[in-house]
Amino acid sequence: MNVMWVDLVSELGGAQRSLLEVCGALPSLGVNVTAAVPYGPLFDQLKSAGITVYPISALRAQKHGWGLFVTTAKLLRAPSTIGQILRTVKPDIVHTNNLPAFLAANRASSHIPFFWHVRDLAMPALMVHEASRKAERIIAASEAIDEHLVDVLSPRLLGHVRVICNGIDPERFTRVSREEARKKFGLPHDAPVVGMIAHMIPWKRHDAFIAAAELIRRQRPEARFVIVGRDLFGEHARYIAKLQEQAEKAGLKDCLAWIRDLDAPEELLPAFDVLLHPALKEPFGRIICEAMAARVPVVAAESAGPATIIEQRKSGVLVRDGVPQQMAEEALKLLADPALAARLAEEGLRTVRSKFTVRRVCEQLVKEYAAVMADHRAAQSKDDN
Repeated sequence: MNVMWVDLVSELGGAQRSLLEVCGALPSLGVNVTAAVPYGPLFDQLKSAGITVYPISALRAQKHGWGLFVTTAKLLRAPSTIGQILRTVKPDIVHTNNLPAFLAANRASSHIPFFWHVRDLAMPALMVHEASRKAERIIAASEAIDEHLVDVLSPRLLGHVRVICNGIDPERFTRVSREEARKKFGLPHDAPVVGMIAHMIPWKRHDAFIAAAELIRRQRPEARFVIVGRDLFGEHARYIAKLQEQAEKAGLKDCLAWIRDLDAPEELLPAFDVLLHPALKEPFGRIICEAMAARVPVVAAESAGPATIIEQRKSGVLVRDGVPQQMAEEALKLLADPALAARLAEEGLRTVRSKFTVRRVCEQLVKEYAAVMADHRAAQSKDDN
């Protein structure tokens, strides 16, 4: 079974980390994996993992106005390079990691079954409908994405959709102790630490985290706060400047650490007492699973992906609309009640180990690959006869 994965993004966002981990694990299940991605961190890490990688041009998709037109024009030029790679690799299946990758790769061949991995909730409607008509399988990376597809796709296309929730390697997050993590990142060993890890994008709502941090500090002045995230594509300098101004006005200058680059969240997460995730309309919430795996209790906005990962007050806490005051109140309860925090943390770890592992993702994908290949062979045999 030969499968080629395609992505047009070179940086390591959540979708690209998922691709990297799945490509690294599929060979153990009998899948020969190749990839076509742009030069950059993703290319380098795939290569380091022993995956055969072919370079293609990067494309940062724009979803609105003139940017959408430019994206469409670039997608029309992309298939020639991908087509050359397909003729070299001759894969049984092409698995595209997002919508732009599908639209670019699918134009390069009409004879190979294509998988479209859906990892977003905000996508241009015309492109969604075009892709859904052509994909042999549409892989929804969360139940929230599946619900979104039910709303936007015609009923006859929903039979192509399979829900395969994202997974992580939970054992990676149990190797670093709280003490080691705090020492490495210069955090006090005895103070409460509340953190947020998310790329610097407005919809992640770092401003809500800062507002919650201000409220927490009023009752726990010894508390420390950490924001981890980078401006992945260099698009949000003004947003970051506003956040820094907000934090200074809130009196958090001396107790809030900003960490721009963190390639290994498992090195920092054990330092946290609580993870806050105020993002609304989060497609999945990979960092929530990672925090759970590190035995860190999570307080998240009750929205989309997080609401399908967390069982309320059993494996974490969900706050309606991610209201900062309520998120602060829930965090303070956890800081004041270590036994409660530990119970949530242990159940969170059990949840991840049972539902959200890379191994589970790969096993489900292999079943879908095999089913599509069988259908494809049967169709070819019928045509030959």
